[in-house]
Amino acid sequence: MSEPLKLGEHGKVATFRERGKPYARVKVRLWSGTIRPVKRSGKTYADATRRVLDAVRDLLEQGGGPTGLTKASTFRQAHASWLASFTQLVEKGKRAESSLALYTTESERVVLPAIGDLRLGEITTPVVERFIQGVVADKGASTAKVCKSVVSNTCSHAVRQGGMTSNPVHDLTPIEATKKRKAKALRGKEIKAWLDAIDASDLGRRKDYPDLARFMLATGVRIGEALAVTWADLDLAAGTVKIEHTAYRVTGKGVVLRKVKSVTSDRALLIPSWCVSMLKERRKKMRAFDGPVFPDAKGGFRDRNNVQRDIRNIRKGTDFEWLTTHTYRKTVASTLDEAGISGRQVADQLGHSRVSMTQDTYLDRRPVNENNLRALEAIDPDATDRDEGDAGEGETTEEAGS
Repeated sequence: MSEPLKLGEHGKVATFRERGKPYARVKVRLWSGTIRPVKRSGKTYADATRRVLDAVRDLLEQGGGPTGLTKASTFRQAHASWLASFTQLVEKGKRAESSLALYTTESERVVLPAIGDLRLGEITTPVVERFIQGVVADKGASTAKVCKSVVSNTCSHAVRQGGMTSNPVHDLTPIEATKKRKAKALRGKEIKAWLDAIDASDLGRRKDYPDLARFMLATGVRIGEALAVTWADLDLAAGTVKIEHTAYRVTGKGVVLRKVKSVTSDRALLIPSWCVSMLKERRKKMRAFDGPVFPDAKGGFRDRNNVQRDIRNIRKGTDFEWLTTHTYRKTVASTLDEAGISGRQVADQLGHSRVSMTQDTYLDRRPVNENNLRALEAIDPDATDRDEGDAGEGETTEEAGS
């Protein structure tokens, strides 16, 4: 007795001749649980068999739940289904639009042209391994990581929808990225020297970067967070700023705001008095009480990419060819660390959820720790040998005298 068919499974194909013509038939259990007989004719028995299996595949794709994914579905179909579900999460505010834009761009540019027409049953670990390693060689580790995420998310979605039994990405060789150059901080007189360079730059003054640089050095916020700050986020009487949003560009929508990426990134910061004075003077000059504190020429939110491009142009020919907007953040972290502020407090300032992230990425290893030094002073080997020697000689004398 044969075992009952499972969902999405078909039985053995039988061939026969009817009215002198080759036929093939098979029973298939649809996703609804219904068993349906399927029959097709062909020029030959082999042709009839191919036709009946194609009909079975079409039936399963049409009735395979909300997505209709089966092993015969293409990766492109599974990807479209996953991207639709990801888009819904973005619309609900549970995923970032920047992530959607990145995934969409790299999918269309790299992933789908390479493996989009493969069937899900053909998406195996060796196939994906060759694809990803090829991307590493041709386009670099950074692009390869994005493509790997796209493939992994699509395959996980296909597993949940019944089109795959497991995610082949899980067993891929880890992508070995080139070690990133660690961000540098402005030190001592470098801070004033750089601010003087911005103040003296025609481009810097025209694009209103002197105040933006000072605000970022006063707070340590990310560039997107700084550009998203509005006058309503500031309480200059109390000397505080609320960091709740970040600004970034979305294709087809322009620069938009979204909530910061984590609970710890949503924070209120105290502003040093020198920055409060700058902001008060700025408000007076701009006569502004709403909208972005650092607007573009039209009064809207700035594009961070434009800011970073302008900074690259301003630093040309100076001693700060290495400087980026992230340098301000590194400078704040280093300044707080050198002042003896705890790693937890530095992480709170920067909006990091993990102190280890702050310590590993933003804080340099300090060569001197006074507490460690005091503890290590106690194990001076010469002092120890001398004390033991004195005690031993005393005991010998006593015993000799007695």
